[in-house]
Amino acid sequence: MKYYYEEHEQSYQEMKANQIKAWDQYHEPGKYTFDHFMMRPFLEKAMEFVQLQSKQSRVFEYGCGTGAGACFLAERGFTVDAIDISPTAIELAKSMAEARQLAIYYKNQDLLEMDRLEQEYDLILDNYCLQSIVTDQDRAKLFAVIRSGLKKSGYYVIATAMFNDDRVYGRDSYYSQDTGMVYDRIASPEDYPDAMFMENSWWLPTRRHLKANELRDELIQAGFSIVLQDNGNVICRLND
Repeated sequence: MKYYYEEHEQSYQEMKANQIKAWDQYHEPGKYTFDHFMMRPFLEKAMEFVQLQSKQSRVFEYGCGTGAGACFLAERGFTVDAIDISPTAIELAKSMAEARQLAIYYKNQDLLEMDRLEQEYDLILDNYCLQSIVTDQDRAKLFAVIRSGLKKSGYYVIATAMFNDDRVYGRDSYYSQDTGMVYDRIASPEDYPDAMFMENSWWLPTRRHLKANELRDELIQAGFSIVLQDNGNVICRLND
């Protein structure tokens, strides 16, 4: 299976069992809720910055989880399509949208299994998904799919976890200073084509924690221009 699937599906199953409504709330209980999610302050700032006409604008969110970002935008009049690799996340997202009487088109789908987006969007949203897309090949594929569906006048808005000097990686984790990749030790590689062997152990890529200049360079090389960046919070457009 893909390295990013199991952790997320298991987490959303736990959230469902414990009636936890949002990914941020699951990882930092008491600090975040469905409506007060981690990206919300930056997303509010981004909406003021881009000045899109919501009634005429269509949004696509990948890695939507239970739909906190998607609902935030739908409540403001945007037409929203959203996908996630976890079927449980999509089940929860649909129930959250229904409870709010929001018409959001959710689909259980892996962006990296797509060749291109089916239509063009005024805004594409990444609400803390990018750090879980780890390998160079997968990130290049993700950015190519984004480019296929972002209007020339559109915006790509990202919030992603970044390198932090204070972050502690345990003995069963390995952080590569050269690539920003984080690996977790696993017992057996049979189910994971992306597993790698180093230091007499098998490791699975789990996160990509870049520095601000590294993320900026990566996005520029991928065909985007940076409109605004505050560490891992970024607004991009397609290069002319």
